[in-house]
Amino acid sequence: MSVERGGLGRLTHVIGEGLEGRVANRHLALFGLGFVGLFFILPVLLLIPESLALDSSTPFESYLRAMDGIYVDAFVRSFLFGVVTTAVTLALAYMLSYFLAFSTDRVRTAMTLIIVPLWIAYIVRYFGILLFLSPAGPLADLTGIETGLLFTTPAVIIGLANVYLPFAVLPIYNSLNAIDDELVDASRVLGAGKWHTIAKVIFPLSLPGLVAAGLIVFILAAGSFLGPAVLGGPKQTMIANVIAQAFLSNFNIQFASALAIVYTVLLVGTLLVFNTVFDLQEALGNI
Repeated sequence: MSVERGGLGRLTHVIGEGLEGRVANRHLALFGLGFVGLFFILPVLLLIPESLALDSSTPFESYLRAMDGIYVDAFVRSFLFGVVTTAVTLALAYMLSYFLAFSTDRVRTAMTLIIVPLWIAYIVRYFGILLFLSPAGPLADLTGIETGLLFTTPAVIIGLANVYLPFAVLPIYNSLNAIDDELVDASRVLGAGKWHTIAKVIFPLSLPGLVAAGLIVFILAAGSFLGPAVLGGPKQTMIANVIAQAFLSNFNIQFASALAIVYTVLLVGTLLVFNTVFDLQEALGNI
């Protein structure tokens, strides 16, 4: 075993020496941009001619159909669920991150408990919540009360917030952990109480992490498919579910492509509006 480790160490050392001076930051940036362009931008661009169906007699029919009431409701519901999930998740993540940054020394253990769920497949976690909320689940056994939450909007929000909580904790904790302790001590020495220090010192300095976490959670929650599919009912259907049904069940590639393009445009537009309120480049750069 030690020989294998030694051989692997020598191999990585030789590779590192060979790449030293040859791989610059711009190469890494180009690799990242190329990956995003190949697997995100290019597929979206390919959807545009598919959705337009220019070779047919009604090229814009799919987009006109996407403006029907039931599909507009799905778009609105997706964004509303995204906003509510983001608000709930940020509130929970901020309290947890504050505890990790200022109130405990067992950060590594706590972080392990937060990160480990990311190793578990989403479908397993959603079904775990389904079992927990079911009339025959642990919650009903412990309380003796059937909450009736299953297949409702609160169940979907609970599931989304639970699944995406680690994505919010990590940037918020990083932002809180970067705050200079001397600033906090100075605030308290000058007579500010705990809550005043949080409101005037800690919260403003942690705002970049909060903005980054909100951005990540909103994008993930608004485009969720498994959350409403497992925990919701017909009234909780989101746009990802509609797109999947149009493509996988109805085999209507043109309509599914049109819905995907409309959703992408709405999401990018929302992010641009969000960027006018919060400078995303500065917020993400300060994480």
